[in-house]
Amino acid sequence: MISDPVEVVGELNRRFLAGDRAGAMELIDSDVVIEQAPTLPHGGAHRGHDGMAAMGAAFAEHWTRRIEDPRVLGAGDTVVQVTSQTWTAASTGRSATVDVVELMSVADGRVTAIRVFPQDTHLLMATLDDGRG
Repeated sequence: MISDPVEVVGELNRRFLAGDRAGAMELIDSDVVIEQAPTLPHGGAHRGHDGMAAMGAAFAEHWTRRIEDPRVLGAGDTVVQVTSQTWTAASTGRSATVDVVELMSVADGRVTAIRVFPQDTHLLMATLDDGRG
């Protein structure tokens, strides 16, 4: 079992990028709490693997995304991950690239909480506006 929080998040990223969702979920606590910006359609607090799946499904109704350049820093049991993400709206095809900061709590080799902070939610929401408004 991986115990260093930065290594846990690094391995989580590696597994997701390799398409190993089941392996990645092994590194996420079954009672994980994920908080997204409440102003986004998939926003709010989500609990557990089922809540995470529901959040992902709500996200996918609106956008696809490309995640690049994960930068991971640790401070005790808290890990900060910053990524550049390009979100493309399914309804309009419009895209925006923003930095996303995630604060992750890690205990006993598993991610127990994730707080997600997209740096420009207004820009992301604007991708959904087809301009006919």
